[in-house]
Amino acid sequence: RTAASARTGPQRRALGDVAGSQLESLAKVTTLSIDTGDLDVIAEYAATGLISDATTNPLFVSQAGLSGNPRYVAFVDEAVAYATERGADLGEEDKVNLAIDRLAVNLGKEIAGLVEGYVSTEVDIRE
Repeated sequence: RTAASARTGPQRRALGDVAGSQLESLAKVTTLSIDTGDLDVIAEYAATGLISDATTNPLFVSQAGLSGNPRYVAFVDEAVAYATERGADLGEEDKVNLAIDRLAVNLGKEIAGLVEGYVSTEVDIRE
């Protein structure tokens, strides 16, 4: 599998330019996976039909949670509510970890609705 890392800002090329050239060529010989937590970018690339899989990781999940975007704030709010309700008997650190896990699941679930292939949500290996 080849990962197509999404770039934002001035360095990001127009999707049409990429889809009509290098990305299209790669898609002919391999399965392409996008590695980002930005749901709009995932949807944009998935719509080309060239990207079928997606992956995200704890850094992308935390960036999404801190973005201030109402879409992601709702994910964070739900994760905190879940951890508060389900982790009432847990200590604060365990409750935070439960909320982070729930946030990763919620983001992965949302990504699964955007791509037709596999979704990978990486976890923190330090535990």
